[in-house]
Amino acid sequence: MNLSAAQWSVLGGVFLGGATPWLEAIVVIPGGILAGAPVTLVILAGVTGNLLTVGIAAWFGARIRGWWQRWREKRRARSGRAGDPEAEAKRARRRARIERVMSRWGMPGLAILGPIGLGTQVSAVVAVAAGVSAWTSFLWVGAGTVAWSLVAAVATVAGVSAFA
Repeated sequence: MNLSAAQWSVLGGVFLGGATPWLEAIVVIPGGILAGAPVTLVILAGVTGNLLTVGIAAWFGARIRGWWQRWREKRRARSGRAGDPEAEAKRARRRARIERVMSRWGMPGLAILGPIGLGTQVSAVVAVAAGVSAWTSFLWVGAGTVAWSLVAAVATVAGVSAFA
């Protein structure tokens, strides 16, 4: 496949757009298709850019969560609040709230809503903060991203075909 310089530029823009937080692959893929780049390559560029930053967000989110938990435990131990019943009750209520959300929607809900609501990178960090492993978070959010990207591409191609 011989691509023109303009098509390579479009694919680069789709990759960078997909990698940009809050500018999801499902937004830049239609633009790349409408700009005339090959549909398959546009999907690959947008999804690859997006999943790259989702993976980074999940990995760093897991590291930050671990650091934060260790720091809180040290702080509690130093302040003597490690066994404070009121603080323990507050933590238990917060944990119960997170568990309710995750049990109601879980990772499938976050994966489906992430690309169209929160943003994929934020969804990955939220999942990790809720206790999901970085790898599981990446897989679920990635699956949602791929699914929505395909929907966006098919809708764009169908829309262009309908008006052509």
